[in-house]
Amino acid sequence: MATAITQANLFELERDDVRVTYSTSSFAGPPQFSYSGPEGDLSFSGNEIESLPTALGTEVTVTLRRVPDLHTIALTLLLPTIKLAAGADSEFDTLAIRVTHHTTIAGPPSGAGESYEAIALHGIARSVDF
Repeated sequence: MATAITQANLFELERDDVRVTYSTSSFAGPPQFSYSGPEGDLSFSGNEIESLPTALGTEVTVTLRRVPDLHTIALTLLLPTIKLAAGADSEFDTLAIRVTHHTTIAGPPSGAGESYEAIALHGIARSVDF
C-alpha cells in the first residue's frame, strides 16, 4: 500500500541568536511568521508576509524594522519544497538573508543601496492540520 505524501506547511528554524517559525496557514487561516533575533521578538500574519515562488524555492519575506530617513531591514527566508510521508518530519538546512535598504531624506544615498547578511539556518519541516 502506498504511503500518503504531503507537503510541509510548518517550518521551525534556528541558528545561534536567530529563530524563525513559519506556517503557510493557521487555525485562523492566514500564514504566520515569528522571528526572534537582533531586531527583537516579532510576529507577522497574513499580508505582512510576502511569499513568492522562485527558481530558488519559495522566498518568504517580512519587514523587521523601518527607521525613516535611515533604513528598512527585511528578512527573506528561502524554503525548498519538502514532501513528507504521513506523520513524518524532515530536517533541512537553508538560508535567510537580512537585507538593509539604506535611505536618506535627500533620496537614495551614494554607493550601494542595500547591504546583505546571509544567515545559515537548520530546522525541521512538518505537515500539520490547521
